[in-house]
Amino acid sequence: MDHRTIRELTEARSSADLTHLLKDQEPKRNRTRVISLLSRLFLGGIFVYASYDKIIHPVPFAEIVYNYQILPDALVNLVSLFLPWIELLMGLALILGVWLPGAILICNLLLIVFFSTLVFNMARGLDIDCGCFTVSVGSSSGGHMLWYLLRDGFFLFVGVFLFFPFFFLKTPKGSRFGRPWKTPFGQTLALALLAALLGLFVNQVRSDSIPLLGDWSPEARITLKFGKNILIPFEEAKDKFLAGSAVFLDARTPELYQKGHIEGALNLPIGEFDQLADKVFMEFPEDTLFVTYCDGEDCVLSTELAQKLKEIGYENVRVLYNGWSLWKSHQLPFKGGEGQEE
Repeated sequence: MDHRTIRELTEARSSADLTHLLKDQEPKRNRTRVISLLSRLFLGGIFVYASYDKIIHPVPFAEIVYNYQILPDALVNLVSLFLPWIELLMGLALILGVWLPGAILICNLLLIVFFSTLVFNMARGLDIDCGCFTVSVGSSSGGHMLWYLLRDGFFLFVGVFLFFPFFFLKTPKGSRFGRPWKTPFGQTLALALLAALLGLFVNQVRSDSIPLLGDWSPEARITLKFGKNILIPFEEAKDKFLAGSAVFLDARTPELYQKGHIEGALNLPIGEFDQLADKVFMEFPEDTLFVTYCDGEDCVLSTELAQKLKEIGYENVRVLYNGWSLWKSHQLPFKGGEGQEE
């Protein structure tokens, strides 16, 4: 047997082995394609669903963005208008399989931002409503924040699963997904620009539009929520207290209430409103003046409590901004704590 025959037999054997190897790998590639498709549909559906309520209700969503206490006030409204539309467009791109490099890149960038924001706020001790899928602001607890963190961590894991194979694994020659870094940045910019234009246009034609540059002072936030400024000046609140013509409601947790509260104030934690409302309000007529308060310049519990009171028919409601801190600093009568006054 000559060398040519041996070489031909070797090449034939190598070709057969390679064919056999490719056949063995085919089911694995098929499974990977199916998992990637399901991952795209899953994340795309998540983002499309998440965008809906934010687009329909821009004002409550802007308040949620503000509550994260990360962006400058001037950028809160702009981000609130832009973010839902980029979520919608990117989600649709993932579902339809168009502009996938840009869509996958945006998807992972957003997931990293969302996850990092939750971690950052947990580290700062801020306990806020996520606002990921609904703009309905409810009471939050550390348990909810932990759930948000685990959920967004899972979403990020799925996003990374899509990102690395798509951008770093070699694709078959001639594949339309070859050289994936060629276009993702252009697609990302195009999606972002389209989202910005849609957000601005829709905001201009809708009846409940918000200003592009937001005013997030306490007065503006109250007016935005209630249609009028219901903040009560401190001196007026003090006069109402001394005259006994107002009922003060502490919106903080029972633990903080026990440590110290305005003398005579009733404790009505926002998370227990539905359970306690009938017991607390059964003796008060509808024209009673209620003054809600909490503690700290970033505390929104008093505002949420005022809104709850409005919903059950009490119209004469005022909010004492940063009430507990102001009360203590002016050494007015209070109960609880080591320095309890009588």
